[in-house]
Amino acid sequence: MRHTAFRRLLVAGLAVAAALVAPATAHAEAPANDDFDTATAVTALPFRATQDFGEGTTSADDPKSCYSWIATSAWYDYTASADGFVRALPSGAGQLPFIAVYTGERGALTQVPGACAEWNTGPSVTFPVTAGQTYHIMVFKPYSGAGQVATLDLSSVPRESNDDFAAAAVATLPGTFSGDLSRSTSEPGEVTASCDPEADHSVWYRYTPDRTRSISVERRSTSVAVYWGASRAGLSEVECASSLDSYKRVVFRATAGEQYWIRVATDADGASPYEIRLTTAPALTPNVYLYSDPKSVFDDIPMSPNAGDRLGRPLVSGELKFGDGTSVALTSNAQLTHRYAADGDYRLEISATTDDGRSGTGTQVVHVETHDVTLTGLSLPAQARAGQTKPVKVSVVNNRYAETVTVSLRRKGESGYFEEVGALTQYVPVGGRVEFPFAYSYTAADAAAGQAEFEIVANLNDRYDGDSHPVDNRLTGVTTVRGQAALRAG
Repeated sequence: MRHTAFRRLLVAGLAVAAALVAPATAHAEAPANDDFDTATAVTALPFRATQDFGEGTTSADDPKSCYSWIATSAWYDYTASADGFVRALPSGAGQLPFIAVYTGERGALTQVPGACAEWNTGPSVTFPVTAGQTYHIMVFKPYSGAGQVATLDLSSVPRESNDDFAAAAVATLPGTFSGDLSRSTSEPGEVTASCDPEADHSVWYRYTPDRTRSISVERRSTSVAVYWGASRAGLSEVECASSLDSYKRVVFRATAGEQYWIRVATDADGASPYEIRLTTAPALTPNVYLYSDPKSVFDDIPMSPNAGDRLGRPLVSGELKFGDGTSVALTSNAQLTHRYAADGDYRLEISATTDDGRSGTGTQVVHVETHDVTLTGLSLPAQARAGQTKPVKVSVVNNRYAETVTVSLRRKGESGYFEEVGALTQYVPVGGRVEFPFAYSYTAADAAAGQAEFEIVANLNDRYDGDSHPVDNRLTGVTTVRGQAALRAG
């Protein structure tokens, strides 16, 4: 059944709690049909009965296949005079009673598949009947108490006109079609959907396209299977989406003049009113999602091809041209990478086909721009003494775009981290080599450590994203440092 055990236990607990705190009231006699053996006989349809369904009791052997908590029950027996469908519909003010339908004998009752109406499924239930078969209809409440008057209506309802394959309704495009799967059956030997083989309440539509096109079938809470073939015996499944996969759109390629069959189905527990809508499937707008930004010649640029389908069908084939004379075949929307050899604007061209046969193309531009300067020629004195000031020189080479560069001189402190002791900013033209001259005064702390360890780091001032290739923007070096007395003694 399509409700959770937790909800049943929760409702049961609430019902018990309500009974414990409710004030004591005088109860009238239980209704005459309070017990299975004293069920009200329904001799003809339509039938209507009004009574207080909260006034009765429950028996230990009342079946609980429909709902786990029963406080009161009333019974009706109906022996069908012909094959067909019967609808049991409660009405009235307040919380309506629940309904479950059974066949068999007391103590060995079998619920009619799908014939359960409670909070999760709605108030009414429609169930198939067979001539000569007796159906036991239990109307029940999960809690007791007088004043819960409701009316039960039993009536015959016609089966869906397109219940059988031979009576398939004509589908048009665009078109919206609806019905009630609780008033449908499966024919002996009827084909079942590969995606939902348990769906045995079905109706049929037939569609013959006037021109070749891709068709989308929108649906809710039902399985839809599309078949091709001239007769029931020669059907071939084209497309299928189960009632459990609500996100999958049914899309199929329909060839002009061919006959297609659409089976809308569900199982007994899910049988209810349905609606489907046929439209022309939208065109694809293939595109490529680019992750890295900015993009340089040092980047393996991640790219995710996409079919650009509003229906969400996957890309299964195609080609991506990178705009630099190279390309790759596509078999899915799996991410790939590409590296360009030079800066420029490259035109991506993508062609894509989805698994239902639709194809499309798209273009977009990838801009590649590389900003990269290189630190070269670090010059440090091999040795120094405490108190001396000596030059530290470094060069910046630039072969791409004019940049404003800041070079930072950092010395490793006692904490083990580099701390800035100087910084210079200069303009570095394209093709230029610019010297950044520093001077550093060596300290007693340097002498105590025996050396001064330096780090030179270059940063591009006007680039929020920094240098495209920062691996060559850092240099390190060491100067041996002695105290003044040690140097004099040497």
